[in-house]
Amino acid sequence: MKTFQNTDIRMTDALERQLLAEAIEANQAYALDATLKNIIKKVASFFKTPEGRVHHAVRTAN
Repeated sequence: MKTFQNTDIRMTDALERQLLAEAIEANQAYALDATLKNIIKKVASFFKTPEGRVHHAVRTAN
């Protein structure tokens, strides 16, 4: 088994900037996906028929 003694790993400024930019981009993409999902849900809700008008709905005796 290898033993690492006093290993000091440092990123270059360019690599650090690149990783930070990629993390920000991934975060923005996730936020955009979540926003689009919410918009699609809202738009879809306008086209749903109200439950009272659906004739084939199954009702329980509760």
